[in-house]
Amino acid sequence: MISLELTRIIARINGDGHLSNRQVMYFNTCPRLIKEFKSDIKMIFGNVSMSEGIMSSKTPYVSVSSKEIVRKLCEYLPSYNSSKIFVPSEILLADTKIVREYIRTFYDDEGCASVRLNQKTKEWKRSCTLTSNSLIILSQIKELLESFGIKSNEIIRTKPTSEYDKTYVLSVTGEVNLRNFATIIGFKHTHVNWQC
Repeated sequence: MISLELTRIIARINGDGHLSNRQVMYFNTCPRLIKEFKSDIKMIFGNVSMSEGIMSSKTPYVSVSSKEIVRKLCEYLPSYNSSKIFVPSEILLADTKIVREYIRTFYDDEGCASVRLNQKTKEWKRSCTLTSNSLIILSQIKELLESFGIKSNEIIRTKPTSEYDKTYVLSVTGEVNLRNFATIIGFKHTHVNWQC
């Protein structure tokens, strides 16, 4: 059975992470998420050496150099390339606590809660969006959300005519769905303020 810590590590690399032949990196501006990633790495892989720094974009990162850790993570996904990621079967078949933790962790990195002005009605509308270059992972997460009673909108391309930008977006809208999302999934990212 897969653990919560390993589930979060996989989701983080799928989100704001990077995996090469011998290195795992995680980038995030939220200290809480960086701390959780470091704690999860230690819990699963022991007292491994980690380096930390700040990218030129001012984004903090944590880096772990270990072929063994990379090999272990590749048992769950053959590629961590952003367009090829998907929810591993070990997580899909796990209990609901694991599934919820994967979704929440991925949303912390790739999701956004926002308010927008509806141009037709001139009303303010709330939404929760998730973006990815992988249509597969968004389709899986859409199904998983529905299994928790959270309806989402159709997955669309953010820039349908672009040859460069291949990003897709999944949105949750509507008061009931947003309340259910906040209650069942939620965010740990400190920049998200839930007021549905």
